[in-house]
Amino acid sequence: MVDSTLASSASGDERERTEIGTRRCSLQSGDDDVGAAVAGVALQPLLGIGDRSTVGYEAVFRALGGARPAASFVRALELVPVVNPAVLVVPATEALFAEIGEQLAALTAAAGVMPSELVWLLPFGHSARDRVMVMERARWLTSMGFGLALDGMELAALADAEVADLTPTFAMLAQGLAERVSIEPRARAEVAALMSYFGRLGTRTVARFVDDENTARLWLELGLQFGAGRFLQPPVVLEPRLAEPGDEIVNRSWFRQRTVRAIGRQERDSVPVAFAPLPPRTGPAGDREFARILGEAARTMQAEHDPRKILDTVADLVTRVMPVDRLAIFEARWESYTLRPRIVVGEGLDGLRDVEDLMGAGITGWAFLRGEPYNCRDAFSHEAAAHVPGSDGGRREESLVVIPLAAGDHRLGALDVWRDGLDKFSDEDVERCALIGYLAAAAWRNAQLYEELEQRVITDKLTGLLNKRWWDELAPREAAQALRNGSELAILLVDLDNFKLINDSCGHAVGDLTLRNTARVLASALRSGDAAVRFGGDEFLLVLHGADSEGAQPVAEKVCEMLRALPPSCEGISALTASIGIATFPTHGSSLEDVVREADLAMYQAKAMGRDRIVVFRPS
Repeated sequence: MVDSTLASSASGDERERTEIGTRRCSLQSGDDDVGAAVAGVALQPLLGIGDRSTVGYEAVFRALGGARPAASFVRALELVPVVNPAVLVVPATEALFAEIGEQLAALTAAAGVMPSELVWLLPFGHSARDRVMVMERARWLTSMGFGLALDGMELAALADAEVADLTPTFAMLAQGLAERVSIEPRARAEVAALMSYFGRLGTRTVARFVDDENTARLWLELGLQFGAGRFLQPPVVLEPRLAEPGDEIVNRSWFRQRTVRAIGRQERDSVPVAFAPLPPRTGPAGDREFARILGEAARTMQAEHDPRKILDTVADLVTRVMPVDRLAIFEARWESYTLRPRIVVGEGLDGLRDVEDLMGAGITGWAFLRGEPYNCRDAFSHEAAAHVPGSDGGRREESLVVIPLAAGDHRLGALDVWRDGLDKFSDEDVERCALIGYLAAAAWRNAQLYEELEQRVITDKLTGLLNKRWWDELAPREAAQALRNGSELAILLVDLDNFKLINDSCGHAVGDLTLRNTARVLASALRSGDAAVRFGGDEFLLVLHGADSEGAQPVAEKVCEMLRALPPSCEGISALTASIGIATFPTHGSSLEDVVREADLAMYQAKAMGRDRIVVFRPS
């Protein structure tokens, strides 16, 4: 075997690290008069307005006895492992930056926090001078890898090219927009423009101060997905002495019980649009025949958990019970505020293949946001009519029925049905399409819930990583895909050194914190599409797609370096280290189980050679 040992000595200047640690301890005391000041934070959850899933926590600095902002910032850093995988949003105040200065990166690293886990909240600025200062600070923060949230977003933001260049994680809407929307029709267009603009950037648009049910309902009607406020969830605090009226006092286990929607840059959907020819035209089904066909389709959809098959069933159902010339089903993609075609039936709609329209665009978008079935008797003359790419652009006499697909507060997409000629749909046709739409939306939403439940089943509750069940049930698909593509899978078996000593000496609470910190390191070290699995106890598996042993070693080295950089969590353990074994599929085994065994052998050799090192499996 080949030993690719990393140097075990800590990197960087030891004197500088000591000074940073001393500085951090000083900040933690909160004030020169130790004991007179108490610093801490309350956390305001950022939630999905409809499903209450958590996407982040905004830190609200709390201080007693004149504690400094930097002391609250240090307390906030200590909560990053607690709220992970949700991100922590920290206010970028002038007082804070005046105190910590250029030590921001060093203080963050000393706390074992990765820049990607922190999002800095900056005001957009009302004057040109203010905006220049904000943009300078924003560029400085992003250059170090921190995330950004811009507060006070309004139409002026759309004219500032630098906002797009920064690609913020969150865009916080201006505080007064909710009131304006309720009394000014044009404010709705402003909100739609902001959501569309930031959706295209992969930025989550958030409404703060959602303090009552009417405001929450208003934002949901406009399609806004994320919000923060006392109606959704009041601020939470871990230290009772920092609580204010209306706060909720919680313990650390409270965060583990939350449903978290991890933040990641949204990528364009790679699922292709399904095109199908129009089946032979039939006359409308009679009432009894319609009821029979509808019942069969309903049973099929209720038993199906694949959204694509549900939509196929819907398309088939519509064409069986009524004559149509064209049909399309669109999916609402709220992250980008667009409608994406999923199923297209019939000729003349080939131009939809690469279309992802803004949510309010065209008759479909107009009717979708309106939220009610719509019978358009002349699609060409409608004020919202838009040209379909690939068509000749000339006048085409056609009628269109649009059925928004919604289940409760969840608006999922739209069903479009066309007939050639003007005013070709009767009220009964619209009612039948609407009934089909109701059944389709219910089945589609059930499939989404099933997928969410399935995801929870394959997720390790403590670390948020994939679990052994995922490995047993779904990892073989990864191997089959690698064989089909003629590529390799690198398997890294990561075993923490001296973990039993941590549990025995400092308790299982510290051991759990160590495992969660390890999970954060592993998740940040991986590329998009790779997998991190908690294999059992303190053992973790990394699955790297398209990587051989040589390509896997830099990832293993990065993991070791980042683990060593974590602050010690247990007295007597100077640094957290790991022994890593590497093997690849199919080079080192005909099955993933064989490859894991070889990686395990390499890992145990790394242990035998002194720990804190990487060993690549080599056949004897």
